[in-house]
Amino acid sequence: MNRKTLLFISTHIINKAIINEYQKLSRIKNCDTILAIDNTTLKLPVSQNSTVTKQNFYETDIKCFLFDQKVNESLGLPMLTAHTNKPEFKDVMWANADYRFIYVRKYFPNYDFYWQFDYDVYCNGNSYNSFLNKYQKNNDDLIICNFRPESHNSEWCWTHGVEWIYKNQPLYGSFFPVCRLSGKAIDFLYKKRMLHLDTYKEKYSEENKWPSCELFVPTELMNNGFSCSSINDPTIHLNCYNFNNERFFEKPDNKLYHPVKSNTDDTVKINHPNDSNKKYNIFQKIFSVSNIYINGQKYKLIYLMFIRIKIHL
Repeated sequence: MNRKTLLFISTHIINKAIINEYQKLSRIKNCDTILAIDNTTLKLPVSQNSTVTKQNFYETDIKCFLFDQKVNESLGLPMLTAHTNKPEFKDVMWANADYRFIYVRKYFPNYDFYWQFDYDVYCNGNSYNSFLNKYQKNNDDLIICNFRPESHNSEWCWTHGVEWIYKNQPLYGSFFPVCRLSGKAIDFLYKKRMLHLDTYKEKYSEENKWPSCELFVPTELMNNGFSCSSINDPTIHLNCYNFNNERFFEKPDNKLYHPVKSNTDDTVKINHPNDSNKKYNIFQKIFSVSNIYINGQKYKLIYLMFIRIKIHL
C-alpha cells in the first residue's frame, strides 16, 4: 500500500544550514517536505487566508508553514509546560513537541505518517534516503529516539508531578530531536491533551505538572494500544557537536547528528523587511573571515569592503 508521508523541519530561526537540510529532505521521492517555522520572532509575512506560504531563502524556494501562539490558541491547546509556571510560547514549544505535530496535521491532514526533524539535526551526507529507508517498512505509530520503559520513582525529571494522570499506569520515556508519528496517533494525542486539560483544571496544584512530550507521547500511545519503537542507535548520534570543530562531515556516513551547532557567520538571522540586524550585517560585509562547508568541502569565506571571496582549502 502506498503510504503518504510528510517530512518537516521545526525551527524558530533561518540559516543556510537549515536550508541545506531542507534541500536534502526535499530530494526524497514519494514524500512531501515543508519547513515548520515558529514565526513569533521572525515575523515573516503571513497571508490572510493561510499560514502556508512559499518563501525564498538563500535563492531556494521553500514551502513553509508559519505558526505562532495564535495557531496554538485556535486549536485550544494550553500554554502549559512541566518546567515553568509562567511559560512563554518558546517554552511551550520546547516542552510540547507534539503540539507541532498537531499544528501540521491540522493544516496538512491527508498524510499517513509525519516525520519531524529539529532545526539542529544534521544529515552527514547528501540525502536522508539512507536513514528513512531503514524505517520505510515499519508501520509503528511512533518511531522516536531513546524509547524506553520508565519508573514512577525514576530520577528523570519528566516523571515527577504526573501522578494526577498516571498514578496506576506504566510510564515510558523518549527523546524528540527526530520522531515519526502516524496521523491516527496525532489525532489521538490531541484528544488526550484536551481531556487532560479538563482534569488539570479540576485538580490543579503546584505539584501537578503538565506532562512533557517526551513522557506524554510514548506513555499515552503504549497504554492505549498503539505500536511504538526506537530509532536504532547506528542511524543517529546524539551528542553535542560543533560543526566546525568536529568536522565529521569530511567523511560522510549518511547518519544523523544532534545537536549540531555552528560558530560561523551563517548562524545570524536572515534578512527580511523586519530585520533588526542590518547594521551588524553591513559591518560583517566590510570585513569578516569564517570557515564554511559545502558538500563536505571546506572553504574560507572572506568579506573585504563588500567583496566576497570564497577560497577552497
